[in-house]
Amino acid sequence: MKTRIITAAIFAAVCIPILLLSEYIVFPIALAIFSLISVMELLRVFGLHRSYLVAAPSYGLALLLPFFAYKDFSGWFVGIFGSEPAFAYLTFSSTLMFLFLLYMAFASVFARGKLEVKDISIGFMSVVYIVIAFVSCVVLRYMDYGFYLIILVVIIAWGNDISAYFVGTIFGKHKLIPEVSPKKTVEGAIGGVILAAGLSALFAFIVTLFDKSVKVNYLSLVIMALVLAVISILGDLFASTIKRQYGVKDFGTVLPGHGGMIDRFDSIIAISTLTVFICMAFPPFVAV
Repeated sequence: MKTRIITAAIFAAVCIPILLLSEYIVFPIALAIFSLISVMELLRVFGLHRSYLVAAPSYGLALLLPFFAYKDFSGWFVGIFGSEPAFAYLTFSSTLMFLFLLYMAFASVFARGKLEVKDISIGFMSVVYIVIAFVSCVVLRYMDYGFYLIILVVIIAWGNDISAYFVGTIFGKHKLIPEVSPKKTVEGAIGGVILAAGLSALFAFIVTLFDKSVKVNYLSLVIMALVLAVISILGDLFASTIKRQYGVKDFGTVLPGHGGMIDRFDSIIAISTLTVFICMAFPPFVAV
């Protein structure tokens, strides 16, 4: 527990300045590093980190795509794909992912049996799931009221995790999916979702107290928080499923007491991309 607390304090001391300075290029640089570490962890679990045909391009995409989501580069992609910067860059990222899939397919041919179809599928899934999530975090930050949106994602993901833990500890009687995660309960999951929505609404109210230029669409915000909180639970369970099937306790050791980068960001990874599209269609924060 002592190691866990110390690591959490150090991690917070690193992440808070990154968040406060997120308007600048330090934010995409940090998320590019998080993305790279996460892809490295996942490929190592799958045993693909030694396959340079898979690992090398995967690491390149993991590092470069979140970095180039920075707002000062957005004009390049709007000029090519049109539409608004967020959608234009996600379109660009999706195009690269399709090209990456084609590369993996062709590489398996020239690898002469050394790169199996299952390796292509797993490698492609690893990159898409992780990298697009971190790209979406950067894209979200540079949308209107992006600073508030990023904090909202953190509140929903981690607020749900923490709330579910305490509610489950106190009231939990029925296991959620014990074959995947023995400690999660139905009561904890329900409590986590409800409290995550409540914390989101409270955060939005506090924002309106200090920023008179913003108006909150509470209906949109609460519905979004409820949906994303459920998905964050599924993201956590998906990560647990991978670890259980591949016989690992944690994805990595970069955060002593917590595990790897994915162990800490699994819920955020699950919800960040959907958050971008929800906020584009039904923005919770609008100008007065």
